[in-house]
Amino acid sequence: MDESTGLFVLLTCLVVSGSVQGTLQLSANVPENAQAGETVTSVQSAIGEGREELRCKIVAGNKNRRFLVTDCVIQVARPLDYGVDPSYNLTVNVTGSSENPEQLYVDVQVQDVEGYPPVYNDTCEMPTRNGPGNVQGTLQLSANVPEKAHAGKTVTSVRPAIGEGREEVRCEIVAGDKNRRFLVTNCVIQVARPLDYNVDPSYNLTVNVTGSSGNTEQLYVDVQVQDVEGYPPVYNDTCEMPIRNGPGKSGDLNVNIKFTTEWVARDIGEVFVSKYIYYGKESNPFSFSKHNFFTDNKNCLVQVIWEPFNTYDTLTVQSIWDSQVRCVQCFSSADMASVLQFEILGRWSGFNPAAMDHRLCYRGPIPETGRYFIVAGWFILSSIMENHFTCKLPEDISISVSMNNMLRETIPVLVEFDVDPVGCPRNKYGPFCDQNCTCENGARCHGLNGACKCQPGWQGVVCDIPHSTVVIIATPSDTRQIYIRGSVTLHCKVFHLAADRMMWTFPNKTEKWLQGAQEDRVRIHNIQSEHNGTYTCNVLTADRTAINASYELQAVACPPEKTSESCEEECVCSHGGSCDRWAGCVCPPGWTGTTCQTACPVGTYGQGCSRRCRCQHDATCSPTDGRCNCTEGWFGSNCSRPCPAGLYGWKCRYTCACKNNATCHNVDGTCACVPPWTGKLCDAIKTETYTFPLSLQIVIPLVLTLLVAALVLFIVYKRNKARQAEYENNLEETMVVLELRNMEEDLAQSLQPGWLNRWERNADDLTLDELVGLGASAQIRKGRLRTADADVTVAVKSVRIEDRRCYRAFCREVAALVAVHENSEEENGGHPNIVKLFGVVTMSTPKCILLEFAAKGELLLILKQPRQNGPLGRFVRYAVQISRALEELRRLRIAHGDVAARNVLVSGDNVAKLADFGLAHDVYTETTYVSADNDDVDELLPLKWMALESLESREFTCESDTWSFGVLLWEIAAFGEEPSYQRQRQLSCPKLVGLLRQGVRLDRPPGCPDKLYDVMKSCWREEPSARPEPAELEQKLTECGQEMDPLLVVDD
Repeated sequence: MDESTGLFVLLTCLVVSGSVQGTLQLSANVPENAQAGETVTSVQSAIGEGREELRCKIVAGNKNRRFLVTDCVIQVARPLDYGVDPSYNLTVNVTGSSENPEQLYVDVQVQDVEGYPPVYNDTCEMPTRNGPGNVQGTLQLSANVPEKAHAGKTVTSVRPAIGEGREEVRCEIVAGDKNRRFLVTNCVIQVARPLDYNVDPSYNLTVNVTGSSGNTEQLYVDVQVQDVEGYPPVYNDTCEMPIRNGPGKSGDLNVNIKFTTEWVARDIGEVFVSKYIYYGKESNPFSFSKHNFFTDNKNCLVQVIWEPFNTYDTLTVQSIWDSQVRCVQCFSSADMASVLQFEILGRWSGFNPAAMDHRLCYRGPIPETGRYFIVAGWFILSSIMENHFTCKLPEDISISVSMNNMLRETIPVLVEFDVDPVGCPRNKYGPFCDQNCTCENGARCHGLNGACKCQPGWQGVVCDIPHSTVVIIATPSDTRQIYIRGSVTLHCKVFHLAADRMMWTFPNKTEKWLQGAQEDRVRIHNIQSEHNGTYTCNVLTADRTAINASYELQAVACPPEKTSESCEEECVCSHGGSCDRWAGCVCPPGWTGTTCQTACPVGTYGQGCSRRCRCQHDATCSPTDGRCNCTEGWFGSNCSRPCPAGLYGWKCRYTCACKNNATCHNVDGTCACVPPWTGKLCDAIKTETYTFPLSLQIVIPLVLTLLVAALVLFIVYKRNKARQAEYENNLEETMVVLELRNMEEDLAQSLQPGWLNRWERNADDLTLDELVGLGASAQIRKGRLRTADADVTVAVKSVRIEDRRCYRAFCREVAALVAVHENSEEENGGHPNIVKLFGVVTMSTPKCILLEFAAKGELLLILKQPRQNGPLGRFVRYAVQISRALEELRRLRIAHGDVAARNVLVSGDNVAKLADFGLAHDVYTETTYVSADNDDVDELLPLKWMALESLESREFTCESDTWSFGVLLWEIAAFGEEPSYQRQRQLSCPKLVGLLRQGVRLDRPPGCPDKLYDVMKSCWREEPSARPEPAELEQKLTECGQEMDPLLVVDD
């Protein structure tokens, strides 16, 4: 084996290892008169990794910034001087493919060069000529230029530094202009090609300057490229747009939008469906203009602005506004994984829609126009998943809709959006396909933001900078099309390098050597499980640099219509089902059976027929999506609403014929007459002849006698009425206390006699407004409470008391809030971080709790709002405030039992308040609360927020609240994502207990500081007594918030 072969084998061993290991010491010599850009040493050859797999950065020892690193090659950046610094000890951080950084130490010795640097001799010091003459001396200039600078932008002018007229000097860049990014025009250095900070953060240009005498001197220009936030645009495969090959032109929208609505018209009873499909300008159902779409981001976020221009559209939006609807959410599927969200913003004096304080759910840009309303929305566009959204509107809303050029009052039944990406013609991008792509060398242009997806061997903003690398290209490129018993071709290709040797390494450790090859192909036929593994192409370049590329083959699926371990059995699935290697037919939603031949049983729908229909009044549901087909007389998403007054029958399409104020049955239209009317249509007066019986002649005197007795009894009744009311109050209070003693003895004992009567409010003083929260057994409405001082806005929470579980929750919430307010150390009672109690209504149905109304709503919804850079420090401020609420509950020995982001409300003055001491289990989503699987089958518990001991014993303590608080911190750091253990969203109680007993905890959310995650983990300690107390949590979280945002102030 010769010397070069031995070096290649040694470097190949380092390459295959896949990461930088160990600490290396290098040494290098460089003459002090070395030019800027001259190579000192290469980290690449010492480490032995491919250029694309290695990142290097000088972190210490670079005194006065004499050196820089480009592609892991250390170069001279600034002039050296042996007399000033004869040596440098550089520390280089090297990050390999495994992302494990290691440190490399480079000892650079500066060599003394005789006669350098030139000596300044005052004896022959020359004067400076201000007039014409030759260029004298060597000058050093520096300049900064943003990476987003366009071609032709001036970087710096040589002329002021030279001091000569334009006709007397000529300038030319002769070195340092890597990839020809700059040009010189009339001695002005300009940007010539797009810059990219991540590729080349700096340039050391050498400019030859020729004066009028013909003498040439050199000028050195240090150009620093400035990193620009959000640039270059990122190519996101999630929303990669197709290339439109059919008809299309500049100005066409790059998506099809289908808007489907179903309404019940109050006056004519017709249910109708309107479908608008937007494809090009001609079919535009709304008044869009080009500034209405914003897609210039990396997150596939599409922001839409619709301004109604015509009268009918404006009146429709006006009716929605008058119904107090501001934000509308549309969910993409039954699990509500993706959201399309709209907000209606009004324009008039005193209201500025551009101000964030005036917005509830939209945070995007707002155009400056003078229209009355703006409908602003956003959603995440996906090109690999269905973009179907179903909107949720309040049931009591009434909307004006144009029908046959007439406005009619309607009740919305269904509002849906379908967004289908259709892309732009080739070399076009943007929402309206009106912007020109700039990508080069075969790169693909993203249809939304114009980002370039470079072909192998190219890099940079527009893919015009050569990338010296080795890659393996697989055909087919889509791993989903590589099957067992199929075939794949792996193509190893060298770009912009001179390859001396190439070697393939296969999963079975065999090798294939080639001499002087620039590319090679390996084809694998009849793929089997043993072919899976890592295929590596190792290349040794002419300058003895080792570079490698790897491809991971994981063929695990059978070809279409094949199944079994060997993929030899036929698999024919009906109704669009797909074949799985192990499970056979995987049926689409709505179908089941070994070959998907059977529709879902009645009452079920969805994938695997696993979901239960929620249709009421004998309605059937679609087996695919669960949509209800209402029976006669009913409408609504779950057929729970009777036809509006005056309408009846299937889809409420028939108008009642009843007369004389009669009401008609919503199902069959039969009339219920008001006396004295009768008849089928209540259009005849009822006439009957009455006789005066003898018996009445006897009874009447008797009745008169009884009336006298009744008068006496009435006086007695009036005297006892007050006593009876007091008795009923005491009875209600006694029932609540008895219910509480079955749950929490400490809480029951903290209540003073007469507590319920002290907080009782008159139902006549309460005015109800719109619905803001709804569940199967409870609902929350906005309302106004008349008090002795003034009317106050309240949240009215009501419950059906016939449901024992709900009644228990009602009792607990009332008692807990009363205990907090009556045992408070605050001057005004209560606690600033616990929702304020205004009273209860228990003497009428339904029973209600009157609470403080939080204008900004749930913390969970606030966390889920889109943002460019998550202000985590701001949300930690909320956590600090909730820790104070827990400290107060601990003082009162009250356990909350459900500390979570959904149960934290944010007031109009931005203060977090802990709420929902009992009813949260009903008002929110079923995915959060799971049956406890015990004797009390109605008990729903927030499993993923519960402490380990609570899962096992169903008992809640202040220590278990600390565990839940840790999960709340996780929700804040994850910006409202639902917690999942080992990526499993649905876990049974026994399985979750098993995971927690094994030490499994929630993973650290992306971007979460280590110190904040340490606070979370301290809350999840298995031993309750080992968990921190609320006061300690407040201190630690305050420190975390100040570290994340030094300007953050948490109010006391």
